[in-house]
Amino acid sequence: MNKKQAFSTPFTLVYENKYPILGIGPGFYKNYIDAKTASPDKWVKKDEQTIIEQSKKQIFTIKNFKKTETLTKDVTIENIQLLSQTYKTTEIEFDSGNKTKIINDEITGINNYSFDLNKLKIIDNLKIPKIIDKTVNDIDLKAQEGILNIYNKLDNVYKIQQLLSVGLLGEKQNRVFVPTKWSITAVDDIIGKKNIENIKINQEINKPELYIFQFYKNKFYIIILPYKEWAFEMIENQGDKYLDIDYEIGAPRKQYATSVGGGYYAARIEISKALEKRKKIGKVLVLRDILPEYKSPGVWVIREAIKEAMNKKPLIFEDLESIKKYLDNVENIRHKSEWWFNKSNILKDIKNQKRIFEYY
Repeated sequence: MNKKQAFSTPFTLVYENKYPILGIGPGFYKNYIDAKTASPDKWVKKDEQTIIEQSKKQIFTIKNFKKTETLTKDVTIENIQLLSQTYKTTEIEFDSGNKTKIINDEITGINNYSFDLNKLKIIDNLKIPKIIDKTVNDIDLKAQEGILNIYNKLDNVYKIQQLLSVGLLGEKQNRVFVPTKWSITAVDDIIGKKNIENIKINQEINKPELYIFQFYKNKFYIIILPYKEWAFEMIENQGDKYLDIDYEIGAPRKQYATSVGGGYYAARIEISKALEKRKKIGKVLVLRDILPEYKSPGVWVIREAIKEAMNKKPLIFEDLESIKKYLDNVENIRHKSEWWFNKSNILKDIKNQKRIFEYY
């Protein structure tokens, strides 16, 4: 592939296939419109086939770097880092080699060819938000503080994930390249924990709530119960293949959610954010019913679907039993509600607490 011009979303991939050697480079499109509209917050409004077609149009070029080479004077890295700081769809010029490999990853949802990146040049003038410029240039600021500072101003986890991934956050001596799929979960986890810390002082919701949203071969049922203590659980089922469950009660979990994985943190950040905005708290149970033919285009599906659900008015019920009847008789939830609820650690905990209370 010779020298060509294209448009960056902007989105940079940091691929961990040879970790600690990382393949780093921009994802881009041949035309401006595709680049401008290629983002999860826009995809959630589109049909599945349109998303698939647009995703396939994205091209990746990558160059290998050590994870510690964030401050190298390599022009390619400098340009990649600049691209990662802007919101603007940017015209670039690149020189790449032949096809190298297929990049296939469930967390990012990328399943495309990548090319060897030889040279990258930015054509447009870049406009970088002040909070990003200030945070990136503060080499004494810890990464977690930088993440929260930008989030409080811009409320955009995708941009923060990019900045962390290309080594632009944290104290100077600690800055490293972070594989994209790791940075996605890290940012979701850090912000989600902060949200939970903030909502612990809130009053519980008045009555049980149910939110429902269907997107991309997934159906989400979000149940929030009126309790002063925080709890969160996510139960996933794909056809009859498997059942994944992760949960936390009282405080954010310390170990990685190995069953549900990155989707756990993507769902938790949006629900905790919605509760923080309402100044409320409750125990949260997320049921994710996945069609058998579903193939992950990335955890953004979960994040954006949950966000859409939480932006809608909830269905209000008198008690959990009323929710069960609604799920069975109106929603016709697969496997019936009892099948899901019997597997819930949060609901078991609630029953045990009730028994102890009644005992005393």
